[in-house]
Amino acid sequence: MKALAKFSYVAVVLSLISCKIAPQEIQYGTDMCHSCQMTIVEQTHASQIVTKKGRAYKYDAIECMLQDLDKRDVSSIALFLVTDYTKPTTLINAKEATFLVSEEIKSPMGANLSAFSNREAIKVAGQQFNWNEINDYIQ
Repeated sequence: MKALAKFSYVAVVLSLISCKIAPQEIQYGTDMCHSCQMTIVEQTHASQIVTKKGRAYKYDAIECMLQDLDKRDVSSIALFLVTDYTKPTTLINAKEATFLVSEEIKSPMGANLSAFSNREAIKVAGQQFNWNEINDYIQ
């Protein structure tokens, strides 16, 4: 009976750990984009969503994530994350980011879309958007 209790305790702990709502590390050069199936290589344009159940979906470009949202129940998503262009591999809250569409910064899927945590860090010409505006723009 004690063995069954221990097994149950371990099973509960493992299930709680596996459902943790947190970003997963992106393995550049290995992980595949959930939307276009290309290998995630560029450390300046990757993005990720994490569902309320803790499942992470990784994308090679912000535009891939935004287009994939059309196929999902957005209310089931806990985290919307984009890479800060000025800090490669650093994921930031997409809802607080400033988005830039600029011919001077090429993104993997051709939308020339980048994200910045700080609007003052944008040093090139282009159109700037907030989260709601970029969702409308990419649709």
